[in-house]
Amino acid sequence: MKSFREFRQAHDVDDGIVLQTLPVAARALQGERAGFVTRLIAAVIDVVIVGAIMIGIWIAVWLFLLVFNPLVEYGMPRPGYFVLGGYFLMWAYWSWGWATSGRSIGQGLMGIRVLDRKGRFPSWQIAVVRSAFCVTFQVGIAWILVSRRNRSVQDVVLRTSVIHDWTSAASSDLIVSGPQESNDAPNRRAAQREAS
Repeated sequence: MKSFREFRQAHDVDDGIVLQTLPVAARALQGERAGFVTRLIAAVIDVVIVGAIMIGIWIAVWLFLLVFNPLVEYGMPRPGYFVLGGYFLMWAYWSWGWATSGRSIGQGLMGIRVLDRKGRFPSWQIAVVRSAFCVTFQVGIAWILVSRRNRSVQDVVLRTSVIHDWTSAASSDLIVSGPQESNDAPNRRAAQREAS
C-alpha cells in the first residue's frame, strides 16, 4: 500500500452514518503515518509497563521463596537477569499486541496502530519478527527522522507501517443505516464535496 488513503476511504462510509467517537481535530490525521515523537512516547509507555511487570514478577518470586523458606536471605538477582527477562517480555508483549490487535497498550493510548503492507494487522510471523527487530535494534526508530514516509528501519525491511488510528478494531464496523436516498444521491454528495 503506497498511502493510507485507502484506509481512510474504507472507514468513510457514504451510505450510512458512522458512529464517530473520534475528536474533530484528530479526524484529519486518521490513517496517516505516525511520526517520531508519537511512536517514541508509545514505546516509552510500553517499556514502563514491561518494567513494572518485571518488578512485580520479582516481588512475587521473592515473596513465594520467603513463605516457603523464611530462614534463607534472598538478595537482588543479578542485573543481567532483569535485562534478559525484560527483553524477552518486551518481545512477547509486542508480538502478542501487534498480532492480535495491531497495537500495544502504549500505542493504544497514543492512538497508533501497526499495519502490514496490505493494511491489515500483521500476521503472527511478521509480528514476531518485527518485535524481535524492535527489541534488538532500538535505534531503527530514528530512521523516521530522515524518512519522508515516517517509516522506521523495521517498517522498511518488513513492509509495515504505523498509522494514526483512534478507533478500536470493531468500531469501524459500527454503521447505522441512514435515511434511504434516491439513486442520484452519491452524485449530489460528490458535487457538494467538490464545491466545498
